[in-house]
Amino acid sequence: MSGLTRSAMLASIAIFLAFIFQLVWAPTAVLEYVAEGATSLLSKKLSTSRIDTHIHVLTPSFINALDESGGDPAGWATPSWTLEECVRFCDTIGASFSVLSVTAPGPAILGPTESGRKLARALNEEVWDVCQQRPGRFGFFASLPDFNDIEGTLEEIRHIFEVEKKANGVVVMSSYGDRLVGDDAFRPIWKELNKYSALVFLHPGHINVTPEKIGGFLPQPVIDYPLATTRAAMSLLVSGIMSECTNIEVILSHAGGAFPMLAHRGIGALLEPFLARQSNASMLQARSAASRFWYDLAISTSEAQLKALLATASSSNIVYGSDFPYAPRLGIYSGLLQYSRFTSSPEGRKIGPSQLHKNAKRLLKKHAPEQGFLPQSDGAEPEHYEPEFGLEDNDDAERAREQLQHP
Repeated sequence: MSGLTRSAMLASIAIFLAFIFQLVWAPTAVLEYVAEGATSLLSKKLSTSRIDTHIHVLTPSFINALDESGGDPAGWATPSWTLEECVRFCDTIGASFSVLSVTAPGPAILGPTESGRKLARALNEEVWDVCQQRPGRFGFFASLPDFNDIEGTLEEIRHIFEVEKKANGVVVMSSYGDRLVGDDAFRPIWKELNKYSALVFLHPGHINVTPEKIGGFLPQPVIDYPLATTRAAMSLLVSGIMSECTNIEVILSHAGGAFPMLAHRGIGALLEPFLARQSNASMLQARSAASRFWYDLAISTSEAQLKALLATASSSNIVYGSDFPYAPRLGIYSGLLQYSRFTSSPEGRKIGPSQLHKNAKRLLKKHAPEQGFLPQSDGAEPEHYEPEFGLEDNDDAERAREQLQHP
């Protein structure tokens, strides 16, 4: 007898017993216990329609580079990563397709050097190997060298889009050295990305601030990373890069950081004549360009964050992100439950799971690689499949999964 048939039979017995107990004497608590057990048994087959565009992978070359450089400069501990852990996590949150990326600082940890170029190439080859181990389950954002190595970065971009043709886009950092990603010095890089109509995943990175850690212990990803994303987004607007490079689309991490709260302030400042004279984009141009930003929900699912995001961005430009394995697992699951509760409200329904799936699939299809992977489900009906390595035991994750069955 198969595991599924046995599970279905046991579930049927449990439901029958619940019915008998109800007729005879069972108290409510017992009935709820039996019913929960039956639901658990019937849920052995998962329903899923989530696409995760913010999920990380740690490859051997990246781990070695971190170790040799003394660890993550942002002060965050390096988490463990295995394919089994990643697949189990994806199944636990109901993700059918995930776009992997190497997080900050990426190849830039070696600076604008020949070693940085080689690291970028090695990372892209290693991440593609992971994707091939589970065809159709993973895509990836390719890594680029430190932008201060302009020629090396241009060369890797051409290799990604002309030779390999496997990546779903590229991941870039909010800053490189003392320059924000929208710095005029990096304009040739953005023009090259625009030439290939690239999808760009913008991830925050280490910034030079004093004191380095708030309270002497909080690492930068906690508070400073969202601010780094905000600064990077504004740099792309005032430099005119977003206005000029109309073929690219940019996903801002973590719901854009503080950008949804500060966009009106920052863009509105361009009405001031002495600021407008220094900007390469007018206020109207910057506002129009900002409307093309996309946002992922990684670690950004509180009611305040989601309301601010919906007040700034179109619901059709929002996608799901988990930030696995860097975000605390329990934080991801509780965040999913927060999101589920918010989307049950009239205001939140417009960014329910099926809408985020639709958004992500449309975006990824628009920038489809010739030889890479794309999500297959249309999200209209949840997919049903057996979890390969089982599920993590978490009530919040289970409740969030249930929403996928009734989006």
